[in-house]
Amino acid sequence: MAYYLTIEKKKGEFTPINVTKSKYFSRLSKFKGNGASLQELDIYTMMFNNEIELRQSLLTENLIETSQYSKPLSIRNFKNGKYHKVMYDFFYQKDMEYIMNPQLLIDRINQKLYDGDYRFIEKYANAFLKFHDCLSTAPEVREYAVSSGRYNYPSKYFSELDENKDNPLVRLTKLLIYEYTQWPNGRVEYTKKIKYRNLHAILAFTNHYNQKYGLDLPQAENDILTIAPIKVKRKNKIIPGQINLFDE
Repeated sequence: MAYYLTIEKKKGEFTPINVTKSKYFSRLSKFKGNGASLQELDIYTMMFNNEIELRQSLLTENLIETSQYSKPLSIRNFKNGKYHKVMYDFFYQKDMEYIMNPQLLIDRINQKLYDGDYRFIEKYANAFLKFHDCLSTAPEVREYAVSSGRYNYPSKYFSELDENKDNPLVRLTKLLIYEYTQWPNGRVEYTKKIKYRNLHAILAFTNHYNQKYGLDLPQAENDILTIAPIKVKRKNKIIPGQINLFDE
């Protein structure tokens, strides 16, 4: 499926920007014209530190006009004669490490469990509830998160490890990110192949959650644990489509 970096022409109408002409764009897919893969668009926007730099570059390279500078930008695909927004926003330089090394993203999400942010875990599991990659694991994780939030204490089930020594939250994330084989005995064997669309969705979800709840603080020396924690007292440490993932 081809994706497009679009700009709003007028309310409800969008036009694609041909970022394939940018010196910062690298073609990795077989798409032609101004269509690109989701990964190609992410790599392009991650050349910049923020949206201001992105817009300035678009203007400098004559990819947009001065009158369009402040118009909304979005990633969309084209279906049934319309451009449909399927992703929430762009990734920038700070997100590169998670795309290059998904394990850092897995650790970042697992840190939410240590921080006692059960609200995040519940919303996270709920967001991917209908993904075939994790049809049984997502409901379990949501149930454990709800229980943990109710008692303000981690559910005992979060400390149970599977055959890969992963807790349920890590298992959910890995099932979404990596291609895998599940054997008749239930054992899951992961491969190195990434399901990129899922990886993008997870990072976008996490970024939006942190922005919504004021947790997106500057990170020191790429330390993923510098996010302001939601402190909880505990006795023991424990080891596609357009959806509003943040409805209360």
